[in-house]
This record gives sequence, C-alpha cells and structure tokens, in this order.
Amino acid sequence: MNDANCAALAEHWVGKAKGATDAVIITIGTGVGGGIIANSEILCGIDGGAGEVGHFTIRNNGRLCSCGNRGCYEQYASMTALVRMVRQAQKAGKLKDSRLEGTIDGKTIFDAAGKDGAIDAVINEWIDYVADGLTGLIHIFNPQIVLVGGGVSAQKKYFIEPLRRKVLDRVMPSYIRTLKLDAAGLGNNAGMVGAVYYCMRHGE
Repeated sequence: MNDANCAALAEHWVGKAKGATDAVIITIGTGVGGGIIANSEILCGIDGGAGEVGHFTIRNNGRLCSCGNRGCYEQYASMTALVRMVRQAQKAGKLKDSRLEGTIDGKTIFDAAGKDGAIDAVINEWIDYVADGLTGLIHIFNPQIVLVGGGVSAQKKYFIEPLRRKVLDRVMPSYIRTLKLDAAGLGNNAGMVGAVYYCMRHGE
C-alpha cells in the first residue's frame, strides 16, 4: 500500500469519508497522490497501483512529467506546479508590485492571497487545473465525497471553497445531488493510520 492509498483508507475508517461507500481522496504536495474507495473497499488494481491520479493526462502535449508522459495532472495541480506558476509570473514582471518576497512556497503564496490581485489570479488559474482533474475523477467514479489533503487543504477561504464552487460548476447535474467536497480530516497522520488499519485487516 502506498501512502496515498493508506490516507484514503484512514479517511474511510475514522475520517471524513467514514460511512461513505464511494470516495475519492487526493493529496496535493510535491506531486498529486490519490486513493479511491469503491463499494467500501480501497481500489488497488491488479498490482496495487490503482489511484495514481497524478498521472492521468489533462493537457495533450503538455509539460513533460517525471513518469515520461506529457500533461499529467500533477504537472498542473501540485504545489510544485503552483510555485512554478508564481515564479513564472514573477519573472515575467507580472508580480512586480506583489507582496510576495523572498522564499516562494505554498505558505508565502497563500499568505499573500487576498492581498495581491496578481497572486490571486495565479492561484485562481491553478485551482482551475485542480478542478479540471477532480471533475474527470468524479465523472469516472461517481463518489459520495471528494476529500483533498495536503498542507494546502487548510486554506479554506482561498482554496477549498473556490475549488468546491469550480467543481460543482463543471460536474454534470446528476452527480451533484449526493456529492460533497471538503478538506481531508486526518492531516499528516493519515498515512500511518491507514497503514495500521490495513495491517489490522490483512496482517497475519
């Protein structure tokens, strides 16, 4: 079991996906990880590799990914992607009046959110990419709940709430009736909790 699948198991066991039969959990960090709960079970695939949501294509002939393909979701929806987009905007002179100075990372970017229109525009474009991928996953798996983990999920006002609005605007109406989208609830402990749960169920 990889860390993202363990996080999904944890959320389904004692987190915000508890009681849901079908859920999509993604984690946004350096890359994008994911776990799929289908019919109350973790979807593993033939070799345990199911749920690699960071590596489905959202842009034909897009950015080259470490996996060898182009246009993978994590090349546009990860924190690495957001930092790159901000640096590109800064290099292009679009952020010359920005409050963003020094180290550029997720914390400094969101510290500037709501205070700088140029930063807000980059964040909004990045959230569009996150929403595009989630919309596809929702149409494929038809979950009751989508949970987004990673440090950025603590940003309710500037990330989770606009992401929820964008996803609900994109998803076909028949999917919205029972769909919830929220931040994951277990934080950095999710992977460990899920690993414990998996061992409890499958250990000898």
